[in-house]
Amino acid sequence: MKTKKEKLEAQLAEKKSISSQDEKWLDHNTNLVDEQLVLEALENALDYERGLERLDGGQKSVVRRLWEVAGDLAKMVGKKRKCM
Repeated sequence: MKTKKEKLEAQLAEKKSISSQDEKWLDHNTNLVDEQLVLEALENALDYERGLERLDGGQKSVVRRLWEVAGDLAKMVGKKRKCM
């Protein structure tokens, strides 16, 4: 996925057109390259707080988005348990 993302970004940087499908892939949530890189950086850090401090602004926004998704999932699981 990382290779595909780099290839598409290189094409865009060269002002070459890409297919609408590739454009959607780059912009869509299924493009997990950034999330994967951030998770690897945090996993390899000695502690979470220091790892978080070393992330740039874009990477920190990825962490916030992941926390939001995790919060939404927790709410859905909580509702399912209450119904049982």
